[in-house]
Amino acid sequence: MDAQQAMRARVRAELAQQLQEEPGLPWLSDTEPLAPAGVDSVQLIAVIGQLEQELGVALPDDAVLESASISSLATALARGARR
Repeated sequence: MDAQQAMRARVRAELAQQLQEEPGLPWLSDTEPLAPAGVDSVQLIAVIGQLEQELGVALPDDAVLESASISSLATALARGARR
C-alpha cells in the first residue's frame, strides 16, 4: 500500500466512525462527492479536525472546503503543513 492509499484508508476509517457506518464505507467510492453522499459540513469538519490532530498537520480553511471526496481530503492532509 502506497502513502496515498494509506491516507485514503485512514480518511475512510475516520469518516466511517464519524458517520457510525460500517468500517470501510463500501458504498462510497474514493472520488464520490461527500455532500451528496450524506456527509454534512459538521461531520466533515469533525473528521478533518481529528485527522489533523492525529497527523500533526493543519489545513487552511479553503482546503477543507475543497475536500469534496475521500481522495481530495487525503491529498489535502498529505500536503498539510506540519504543526
